Amino acid sequence: MKEKKPLATVFSNTILRISWENDFPMVDTMGNRFINKRLPTGLARARSKKKGSATMDKKSCVLTFGEIMMRLSPKNNLRIEQAVEFDVRYGGAEANTALSLAYQGDNAAYVSVVPANRLGDCALRSLVAYGVDTSRVVRDGDRLGSYVFEVGASVRGNGCVYDRKYSAINMASHAALNWDSIFEGVDVFYFSGVTPAVSQEMAIACKEALACARERGILTVCDLNYRGKMWSPERAQQVMRELLPLVDVCIANDEDAPSALGMTCVSGSLDNGIDERMDYVEMARQICEEFGCKEVLSVIRNIKSVEDSQWMGMLYRAGNDNLLPAPADSAGEYFFSPVYDMHVLEGVAAGDAFSGAYLHALLHGYDPQDVIDYAIAGSVLKLTVRGDSNLVTEAEIKAVAASAGGGTRVAR
Repeated sequence: MKEKKPLATVFSNTILRISWENDFPMVDTMGNRFINKRLPTGLARARSKKKGSATMDKKSCVLTFGEIMMRLSPKNNLRIEQAVEFDVRYGGAEANTALSLAYQGDNAAYVSVVPANRLGDCALRSLVAYGVDTSRVVRDGDRLGSYVFEVGASVRGNGCVYDRKYSAINMASHAALNWDSIFEGVDVFYFSGVTPAVSQEMAIACKEALACARERGILTVCDLNYRGKMWSPERAQQVMRELLPLVDVCIANDEDAPSALGMTCVSGSLDNGIDERMDYVEMARQICEEFGCKEVLSVIRNIKSVEDSQWMGMLYRAGNDNLLPAPADSAGEYFFSPVYDMHVLEGVAAGDAFSGAYLHALLHGYDPQDVIDYAIAGSVLKLTVRGDSNLVTEAEIKAVAASAGGGTRVAR
């Protein structure tokens, strides 16, 4: 299989305001024009559903599950010790993904346990303002978790200090979440490895959610999203290896597979990931073989400094399900996106943006190459946006994907 190799450039100080029509002209990395292909009837699931049945399409509901927190950031790249004031925002891996989907025009819903106080109201309002359905959220507990995010510079990396212990969701019982009720009207369920790391109760809740989703024929998507400050590799592997057989699509980036699954076929290097991209194909093959996942995606990076890095995406398909249109003999097929040479404004939540863009492409029936091109374009655009929220539209993502990073001209 031939892969796309040329570099494309997006600069964080460029304002992207490009409008495109639904069927937009695209240019591949060889300069050839092609049209983004759509499935004629949306995305049909092969799996039979025991409770209810619905064809997945662009109107399908994606439900994400995880913790939302208050984010505090020192201004102007100051260190925490220098700060006398903080910028306040709200976010969390799954909340960020839901917001990204809603901003692209999709039907996104979010479930969590959030305290019934003014801080909890502010957190949920930050999602509702952009069209996320929060009606399934359980309002209980006393405390909204928070974290301080320190933006780095050059060789000084970004810093993160969690203050999430004893938060509402950390203290909640798995029994607080009635999945039969929560899953009414849901077509896709998404969570990341952050959620089971919150507590043993939330790990149980994730397993119960996946079992209920499997029974209902709901597509399940998991970003491994390993967080070393939340749990050890040993604990992560114990939990995630138990959950993954119930997952249809796995997203595994950088150190995720070694830390969360104990895999040794990838180094998890942030310095030379792109050079080792074929190792990610082998990682994906092993995940599909061992756990039965239908697709595996990865963000692959070469990070040189806080501001400068190269990004690309990979999609691997086991070929034994019709998540995406494909020939019958496509088992083990993989796709690479172009490489983006990035100058980063703020390097946080780009993985969540990748998930949000992937899910959008999945709902809208994109062809495999278009899926990974669109997903990585959504991810790198997040690197140009401050805060946790990827406030970019479908049109803006399409523009970057179509031009392989050249969508920098201001539309007038």
